[in-house]
Amino acid sequence: ADAVIGCDGVKSVTRRILLGDKSKELSPSFTHKYAYRGLIPMKKAVEALGDALARNAQMYMGHHGHILTFPIEKGKTMNVVAFRSKEGEWEDERWVLPMKMEDMFNDFSGWGESVQKVLSLMEKPDVWALFDHPPAPTYYKGRFAMLGDAAHASTPHQGAGAGQAIEDAYILTHLLGQIDSVEDIEGVFKAFDAVRRPRSQEVVSTSREAASLYEFEDETVGADLDLIRKKLETRYDWIWDEDLPQQLKKAQDILGIKSNL
Repeated sequence: ADAVIGCDGVKSVTRRILLGDKSKELSPSFTHKYAYRGLIPMKKAVEALGDALARNAQMYMGHHGHILTFPIEKGKTMNVVAFRSKEGEWEDERWVLPMKMEDMFNDFSGWGESVQKVLSLMEKPDVWALFDHPPAPTYYKGRFAMLGDAAHASTPHQGAGAGQAIEDAYILTHLLGQIDSVEDIEGVFKAFDAVRRPRSQEVVSTSREAASLYEFEDETVGADLDLIRKKLETRYDWIWDEDLPQQLKKAQDILGIKSNL
């Protein structure tokens, strides 16, 4: 092969080959968060919560936990993700486990009536450990590169992990489409690494910070809902409003090729 591009997820073999077995940035890290995930038929959710709470996305915040609910399957189903903090490490080699309902209720004991209704309706919930990647020193080596979760697996607290993989692909495909020789592939990977690694790794780190904000663990904000609301009003702007063509131009400048924008 002229080159290898690995997009093989958070437990990436590509990452192991690229960084080496002894790299301290190799393995995903437990973020001290886990989540109960389950589905509720929308009809049952509406009966229990009413239209407004059931059919619109909600976030319930509390100390060391938060719960998201939102409609999926064209409004036929409510998706529920109930996050909780955990001290210490994740002991099981499996990241997704079946769970007992009483464990979930114990984790959210004392939360409000709407939360208790949501939890009681969850059908066959599993518990998911949340891992992310420590920042890799590079996303390429020679003609060997990685992107997406292989390079920068993130927690879901900003809803931006998949978007970063799409940005990776946008930059890399445009650059590869503008070279004429396999000898230029390493230069493409170098430019890709220069523009994508800082931004994608910042998404990973700020996603952890977002969870702390939602769960009243941010010492600068605590449980002050007015301050939390103020922070959330603009928190995601830098993610959502990124100028991808400009990011591509920066990579093209590094590679020394003319922008086709």
